Amino acid sequence: MFIKYCTSCLNTSTRPRISFNSKGVCNACTWSKVKKNIDWDYKKKILKKLIKKQKNFDCIVPVSGGKDSSYVAYQVKNILGLNPLCITIRPGLEYDLGKENLLNFLSYGYNHILVTPDVNVMKHYDKIGLIKYGRPLLGWQIAVQASIFKLAVQFRIPLVFFGEEGETEYGGSTKLINKFFYNVNDSIKLYLSGSNPRKLSNYFSSKQLYWFTFPSVKEIKMNNLKVTHWSSFENWDSYKHYLFSKKELGLKDSNNRLIGTYNNFAQTDTYLYDLHVYLMYLKYGFGRCTQDVGIDIRRGALSRNQAVDLVKKYDGEKPEIYFEKYYDYFKLNKNQFFVVLKKFANKNIFKIKNKSFIPKFSVK
Repeated sequence: MFIKYCTSCLNTSTRPRISFNSKGVCNACTWSKVKKNIDWDYKKKILKKLIKKQKNFDCIVPVSGGKDSSYVAYQVKNILGLNPLCITIRPGLEYDLGKENLLNFLSYGYNHILVTPDVNVMKHYDKIGLIKYGRPLLGWQIAVQASIFKLAVQFRIPLVFFGEEGETEYGGSTKLINKFFYNVNDSIKLYLSGSNPRKLSNYFSSKQLYWFTFPSVKEIKMNNLKVTHWSSFENWDSYKHYLFSKKELGLKDSNNRLIGTYNNFAQTDTYLYDLHVYLMYLKYGFGRCTQDVGIDIRRGALSRNQAVDLVKKYDGEKPEIYFEKYYDYFKLNKNQFFVVLKKFANKNIFKIKNKSFIPKFSVK
Protein backbone atom coordinates (compact mmCIF):
# COMPACT_ATOMS: atom_id res chain seq x y z
CA MET A 1 0.00 0.00 0.00
CA PHE A 2 1.29 3.43 -0.95
CA ILE A 3 0.94 6.01 1.84
CA LYS A 4 0.54 9.57 0.69
CA TYR A 5 1.67 12.26 3.14
CA CYS A 6 0.31 15.77 3.35
CA THR A 7 2.83 18.16 1.83
CA SER A 8 2.28 20.60 4.68
CA CYS A 9 1.96 18.37 7.77
CA LEU A 10 2.34 14.59 7.98
CA ASN A 11 -1.29 13.50 7.81
CA THR A 12 -1.58 10.30 5.79
CA SER A 13 -3.93 9.17 3.06
CA THR A 14 -4.82 6.21 5.29
CA ARG A 15 -6.51 8.45 7.85
CA PRO A 16 -10.27 7.79 7.78
CA ARG A 17 -12.37 10.39 5.94
CA ILE A 18 -9.39 12.64 5.11
CA SER A 19 -9.12 14.55 1.84
CA PHE A 20 -6.34 16.37 -0.04
CA ASN A 21 -6.37 19.26 -2.49
CA SER A 22 -4.57 19.34 -5.85
CA LYS A 23 -1.34 20.43 -4.15
CA GLY A 24 -1.36 17.47 -1.79
CA VAL A 25 -2.39 19.51 1.26
CA CYS A 26 -4.77 17.80 3.66
CA ASN A 27 -8.06 19.35 4.69
CA ALA A 28 -6.81 19.96 8.25
CA CYS A 29 -4.03 22.20 6.94
CA THR A 30 -6.38 23.89 4.49
CA TRP A 31 -8.78 24.61 7.35
CA SER A 32 -5.99 25.99 9.54
CA LYS A 33 -5.42 28.71 6.93
CA VAL A 34 -9.09 29.33 6.23
CA LYS A 35 -9.94 29.89 9.88
CA LYS A 36 -7.32 32.62 10.23
CA ASN A 37 -9.53 34.78 8.03
CA ILE A 38 -12.83 33.96 9.71
CA ASP A 39 -14.61 36.77 11.50
CA TRP A 40 -14.67 35.13 14.92
CA ASP A 41 -16.20 38.21 16.53
CA TYR A 42 -19.20 37.71 14.27
CA LYS A 43 -19.36 34.05 15.30
CA LYS A 44 -19.36 35.10 18.96
CA LYS A 45 -22.30 37.42 18.23
CA ILE A 46 -24.18 34.47 16.75
CA LEU A 47 -23.35 32.46 19.86
CA LYS A 48 -24.69 35.14 22.18
CA LYS A 49 -27.99 35.15 20.27
CA LEU A 50 -28.27 31.40 20.81
CA ILE A 51 -27.86 31.66 24.57
CA LYS A 52 -30.98 31.61 26.69
CA LYS A 53 -30.38 31.71 30.42
CA GLN A 54 -32.19 29.01 32.37
CA LYS A 55 -33.58 28.76 35.86
CA ASN A 56 -30.74 26.52 36.98
CA PHE A 57 -27.95 25.52 34.58
CA ASP A 58 -27.58 27.33 31.28
CA CYS A 59 -25.50 24.72 29.49
CA ILE A 60 -23.45 21.54 29.86
CA VAL A 61 -19.69 21.39 29.36
CA PRO A 62 -18.17 17.88 29.31
CA VAL A 63 -14.86 18.06 31.16
CA SER A 64 -11.94 15.74 31.88
CA GLY A 65 -9.70 18.15 33.78
CA GLY A 66 -7.47 18.35 30.70
CA LYS A 67 -6.30 21.50 28.97
CA ASP A 68 -9.09 21.89 26.41
CA SER A 69 -12.23 21.15 28.38
CA SER A 70 -10.97 23.21 31.33
CA TYR A 71 -10.39 26.16 29.01
CA VAL A 72 -13.86 25.85 27.47
CA ALA A 73 -15.55 25.66 30.88
CA TYR A 74 -13.68 28.78 32.01
CA GLN A 75 -14.72 30.70 28.89
CA VAL A 76 -18.35 29.67 29.26
CA LYS A 77 -18.48 30.64 32.92
CA ASN A 78 -16.24 33.68 33.15
CA ILE A 79 -16.43 35.26 29.71
CA LEU A 80 -19.98 34.42 28.63
CA GLY A 81 -21.28 34.68 32.19
CA LEU A 82 -23.20 31.40 32.02
CA ASN A 83 -23.81 28.86 34.76
CA PRO A 84 -22.45 25.62 33.28
CA LEU A 85 -22.95 22.11 34.61
CA CYS A 86 -19.67 20.31 34.06
CA ILE A 87 -19.90 16.55 33.50
CA THR A 88 -17.18 13.92 33.52
CA ILE A 89 -17.69 10.38 32.22
CA ARG A 90 -15.18 8.18 34.03
CA PRO A 91 -13.10 5.97 31.71
CA GLY A 92 -11.53 2.62 32.50
CA LEU A 93 -7.90 2.44 33.67
CA GLU A 94 -7.65 6.07 34.75
CA TYR A 95 -4.36 7.88 35.05
CA ASP A 96 -3.71 9.33 38.52
CA LEU A 97 -2.58 12.53 36.78
CA GLY A 98 -5.92 12.82 35.03
CA LYS A 99 -7.84 12.47 38.29
CA GLU A 100 -5.58 15.02 39.98
CA ASN A 101 -6.07 17.53 37.18
CA LEU A 102 -9.84 17.16 37.36
CA LEU A 103 -9.82 17.88 41.10
CA ASN A 104 -7.51 20.85 40.54
CA PHE A 105 -9.90 22.25 37.95
CA LEU A 106 -12.95 21.78 40.18
CA SER A 107 -11.24 23.59 43.05
CA TYR A 108 -11.75 26.82 41.07
CA GLY A 109 -15.50 26.60 41.58
CA TYR A 110 -17.58 24.61 39.10
CA ASN A 111 -20.77 22.61 39.52
CA HIS A 112 -19.91 19.08 38.50
CA ILE A 113 -21.30 15.59 38.07
CA LEU A 114 -19.03 12.56 37.82
CA VAL A 115 -20.73 9.70 36.00
CA THR A 116 -19.29 6.24 36.61
CA PRO A 117 -21.02 3.87 34.18
CA ASP A 118 -21.41 0.22 35.20
CA VAL A 119 -17.83 -1.04 34.99
CA ASN A 120 -18.95 -4.42 33.64
CA VAL A 121 -20.84 -2.79 30.80
CA MET A 122 -17.94 -0.43 30.10
CA LYS A 123 -15.44 -3.28 29.95
CA HIS A 124 -17.80 -5.29 27.75
CA TYR A 125 -18.12 -2.51 25.18
CA ASP A 126 -14.41 -1.70 25.38
CA LYS A 127 -13.63 -5.38 24.73
CA ILE A 128 -16.01 -5.50 21.77
CA GLY A 129 -14.33 -2.35 20.51
CA LEU A 130 -10.86 -3.87 20.93
CA ILE A 131 -11.57 -7.27 19.37
CA LYS A 132 -14.00 -6.26 16.64
CA TYR A 133 -12.78 -2.81 15.64
CA GLY A 134 -9.36 -2.29 17.22
CA ARG A 135 -10.86 0.50 19.35
CA PRO A 136 -10.20 -0.20 23.04
CA LEU A 137 -11.93 3.01 24.16
CA LEU A 138 -15.20 2.35 22.35
CA GLY A 139 -17.28 1.85 25.51
CA TRP A 140 -16.10 5.12 27.00
CA GLN A 141 -16.50 6.96 23.69
CA ILE A 142 -20.10 5.75 23.46
CA ALA A 143 -20.80 6.78 27.06
CA VAL A 144 -19.28 10.25 26.54
CA GLN A 145 -21.58 10.94 23.61
CA ALA A 146 -24.76 9.20 24.79
CA SER A 147 -24.58 10.28 28.45
CA ILE A 148 -24.15 13.95 27.64
CA PHE A 149 -27.16 13.95 25.32
CA LYS A 150 -29.14 12.04 27.94
CA LEU A 151 -28.25 14.31 30.86
CA ALA A 152 -29.06 17.41 28.84
CA VAL A 153 -32.55 16.04 28.21
CA GLN A 154 -32.95 14.80 31.79
CA PHE A 155 -32.00 18.16 33.33
CA ARG A 156 -33.72 20.15 30.56
CA ILE A 157 -30.54 21.99 29.69
CA PRO A 158 -30.86 23.19 26.09
CA LEU A 159 -27.22 23.73 25.13
CA VAL A 160 -24.09 21.54 25.21
CA PHE A 161 -20.53 22.70 24.48
CA PHE A 162 -18.10 19.98 23.49
CA GLY A 163 -14.54 21.12 22.71
CA GLU A 164 -13.25 20.91 19.16
CA GLU A 165 -14.89 19.42 16.09
CA GLY A 166 -12.10 16.91 15.55
CA GLU A 167 -12.94 15.92 12.00
CA THR A 168 -12.54 19.50 10.84
CA GLU A 169 -9.52 20.37 13.01
CA TYR A 170 -7.38 17.27 12.46
CA GLY A 171 -8.39 15.90 9.06
CA GLY A 172 -11.57 13.95 8.38
CA SER A 173 -15.11 14.54 7.25
CA THR A 174 -15.95 18.11 6.24
CA LYS A 175 -19.67 17.60 6.89
CA LEU A 176 -19.76 19.87 9.93
CA ILE A 177 -17.24 22.47 8.79
CA ASN A 178 -19.86 25.21 8.39
CA LYS A 179 -22.44 23.89 10.85
CA PHE A 180 -22.89 24.99 14.44
CA PHE A 181 -24.75 21.91 15.69
CA TYR A 182 -24.69 18.16 15.29
CA ASN A 183 -27.16 15.36 15.99
CA VAL A 184 -27.19 11.74 17.16
CA ASN A 185 -26.61 10.41 13.65
CA ASP A 186 -23.53 12.61 13.29
CA SER A 187 -22.33 11.44 16.68
CA ILE A 188 -22.56 7.78 15.66
CA LYS A 189 -21.26 8.17 12.13
CA LEU A 190 -18.37 10.57 12.79
CA TYR A 191 -17.30 10.20 16.43
CA LEU A 192 -18.14 6.52 16.91
CA SER A 193 -17.12 5.58 13.35
CA GLY A 194 -20.53 4.11 12.66
CA SER A 195 -20.62 1.91 15.79
CA ASN A 196 -24.27 2.19 16.78
CA PRO A 197 -24.43 1.17 20.47
CA ARG A 198 -27.92 -0.33 20.02
CA LYS A 199 -26.54 -2.86 17.56
CA LEU A 200 -23.38 -3.83 19.41
CA SER A 201 -24.70 -6.01 22.20
CA ASN A 202 -27.83 -7.70 23.53
CA TYR A 203 -25.98 -8.93 26.60
CA PHE A 204 -27.30 -6.33 29.05
CA SER A 205 -30.71 -4.98 29.98
CA SER A 206 -31.89 -1.50 28.96
CA LYS A 207 -31.43 -0.38 32.57
CA GLN A 208 -27.81 -1.53 32.57
CA LEU A 209 -27.26 0.28 29.27
CA TYR A 210 -28.66 3.57 30.58
CA TRP A 211 -25.43 5.54 30.16
CA PHE A 212 -24.73 3.98 26.78
CA THR A 213 -28.07 4.81 25.16
CA PHE A 214 -28.92 8.04 23.37
CA PRO A 215 -32.24 9.74 24.15
CA SER A 216 -34.86 9.43 21.45
CA VAL A 217 -35.19 11.94 18.64
CA LYS A 218 -38.55 12.91 20.13
CA GLU A 219 -37.00 13.68 23.53
CA ILE A 220 -34.28 15.79 21.91
CA LYS A 221 -36.80 17.79 19.87
CA MET A 222 -39.12 18.29 22.84
CA ASN A 223 -36.25 19.84 24.78
CA ASN A 224 -35.01 21.84 21.77
CA LEU A 225 -31.54 20.51 22.56
CA LYS A 226 -28.60 21.99 20.65
CA VAL A 227 -25.22 20.27 20.81
CA THR A 228 -22.24 22.20 19.50
CA HIS A 229 -18.46 22.61 19.69
CA TRP A 230 -16.58 25.56 21.13
CA SER A 231 -14.36 25.45 18.02
CA SER A 232 -17.38 26.66 16.02
CA PHE A 233 -17.12 30.03 17.78
CA GLU A 234 -13.40 30.51 18.46
CA ASN A 235 -10.18 29.76 16.59
CA TRP A 236 -9.23 26.47 18.25
CA ASP A 237 -5.68 26.48 19.65
CA SER A 238 -4.95 23.56 21.96
CA TYR A 239 -1.49 24.86 22.91
CA LYS A 240 -2.99 28.16 24.02
CA HIS A 241 -5.46 26.16 26.09
CA TYR A 242 -2.59 24.25 27.67
CA LEU A 243 -0.74 27.41 28.69
CA PHE A 244 -3.95 29.00 29.99
CA SER A 245 -5.10 25.95 31.97
CA LYS A 246 -1.65 25.47 33.47
CA LYS A 247 -1.51 29.09 34.63
CA GLU A 248 -5.13 29.65 35.66
CA LEU A 249 -6.68 26.25 36.46
CA GLY A 250 -3.99 24.13 38.12
CA LEU A 251 -3.22 21.85 35.18
CA LYS A 252 -0.19 19.62 35.80
CA ASP A 253 2.12 17.96 33.29
CA SER A 254 3.44 14.44 33.36
CA ASN A 255 6.99 14.19 34.72
CA ASN A 256 7.98 12.38 31.54
CA ARG A 257 7.04 12.58 27.89
CA LEU A 258 4.00 10.49 26.99
CA ILE A 259 4.35 7.19 25.17
CA GLY A 260 4.37 7.55 21.40
CA THR A 261 5.06 11.27 21.34
CA TYR A 262 7.32 14.10 22.53
CA ASN A 263 4.99 16.17 24.71
CA ASN A 264 3.91 15.58 28.31
CA PHE A 265 0.55 17.28 28.68
CA ALA A 266 -2.09 15.92 26.28
CA GLN A 267 -4.54 13.03 26.71
CA THR A 268 -3.79 12.01 30.30
CA ASP A 269 -7.23 10.54 31.10
CA THR A 270 -6.62 6.82 30.74
CA TYR A 271 -3.97 4.21 29.98
CA LEU A 272 -6.33 2.90 27.31
CA TYR A 273 -5.57 5.93 25.16
CA ASP A 274 -1.98 4.68 24.78
CA LEU A 275 -3.34 1.42 23.39
CA HIS A 276 -5.85 3.30 21.23
CA VAL A 277 -3.14 5.28 19.42
CA TYR A 278 -0.86 2.23 19.13
CA LEU A 279 -3.63 0.33 17.36
CA MET A 280 -4.24 3.40 15.22
CA TYR A 281 -0.61 3.16 14.15
CA LEU A 282 -0.93 -0.55 13.32
CA LYS A 283 -4.12 -0.01 11.32
CA TYR A 284 -3.22 3.16 9.43
CA GLY A 285 0.52 3.73 9.71
CA PHE A 286 0.28 6.92 11.75
CA GLY A 287 0.25 7.31 15.51
CA ARG A 288 0.17 9.76 18.37
CA CYS A 289 3.28 11.65 17.32
CA THR A 290 1.93 12.24 13.81
CA GLN A 291 -1.16 13.82 15.32
CA ASP A 292 0.88 16.03 17.64
CA VAL A 293 3.35 17.26 15.04
CA GLY A 294 0.41 18.16 12.80
CA ILE A 295 -0.98 20.42 15.50
CA ASP A 296 2.42 22.03 16.08
CA ILE A 297 3.13 22.50 12.37
CA ARG A 298 -0.21 24.19 11.84
CA ARG A 299 0.41 26.61 14.70
CA GLY A 300 3.87 27.42 13.36
CA ALA A 301 5.93 25.80 16.12
CA LEU A 302 7.57 23.05 14.01
CA SER A 303 8.95 22.74 10.52
CA ARG A 304 7.95 19.73 8.47
CA ASN A 305 11.53 18.42 8.51
CA GLN A 306 11.62 18.62 12.30
CA ALA A 307 8.31 16.80 12.39
CA VAL A 308 9.62 13.97 10.21
CA ASP A 309 12.49 13.39 12.65
CA LEU A 310 10.12 13.31 15.63
CA VAL A 311 7.69 10.92 13.94
CA LYS A 312 10.50 8.56 12.98
CA LYS A 313 11.67 8.57 16.58
CA TYR A 314 8.39 8.23 18.49
CA ASP A 315 5.45 7.19 16.30
CA GLY A 316 4.29 3.67 16.96
CA GLU A 317 6.09 3.35 20.28
CA LYS A 318 4.58 0.32 22.00
CA PRO A 319 2.89 0.94 25.40
CA GLU A 320 4.40 -2.30 26.68
CA ILE A 321 4.73 -1.07 30.26
CA TYR A 322 0.92 -1.12 30.48
CA PHE A 323 0.36 -4.52 28.86
CA GLU A 324 -0.27 -6.26 32.18
CA LYS A 325 -3.02 -3.71 32.89
CA TYR A 326 -4.55 -4.45 29.50
CA TYR A 327 -4.44 -8.23 30.01
CA ASP A 328 -6.32 -7.83 33.27
CA TYR A 329 -8.82 -5.22 32.02
CA PHE A 330 -9.82 -7.17 28.90
CA LYS A 331 -9.42 -10.61 30.50
CA LEU A 332 -7.02 -11.73 27.79
CA ASN A 333 -3.78 -13.60 28.21
CA LYS A 334 -0.56 -12.52 26.55
CA ASN A 335 -1.04 -14.67 23.46
CA GLN A 336 -4.69 -13.69 23.02
CA PHE A 337 -3.75 -10.04 23.27
CA PHE A 338 -1.05 -10.42 20.61
CA VAL A 339 -3.55 -12.15 18.31
CA VAL A 340 -5.74 -9.03 18.56
CA LEU A 341 -2.81 -6.73 17.71
CA LYS A 342 -1.85 -9.00 14.81
CA LYS A 343 -5.43 -8.98 13.53
CA PHE A 344 -5.43 -5.21 13.14
CA ALA A 345 -1.88 -4.75 11.90
CA ASN A 346 -2.23 -3.69 8.27
CA LYS A 347 -0.32 -6.37 6.36
CA ASN A 348 0.11 -4.02 3.42
CA ILE A 349 2.25 -1.64 5.46
CA PHE A 350 3.72 -3.87 8.20
CA LYS A 351 5.56 -7.15 8.25
CA ILE A 352 5.48 -9.30 11.36
CA LYS A 353 8.69 -10.80 12.65
CA ASN A 354 9.23 -12.35 16.09
CA LYS A 355 5.97 -10.78 17.29
CA SER A 356 7.16 -7.34 16.23
CA PHE A 357 5.47 -5.10 13.67
CA ILE A 358 8.01 -3.70 11.25
CA PRO A 359 6.89 -0.89 8.94
CA LYS A 360 7.35 -1.35 5.20
CA PHE A 361 6.86 2.37 4.70
CA SER A 362 9.16 5.33 5.33
CA VAL A 363 7.91 8.61 6.72
CA LYS A 364 8.73 11.43 4.33
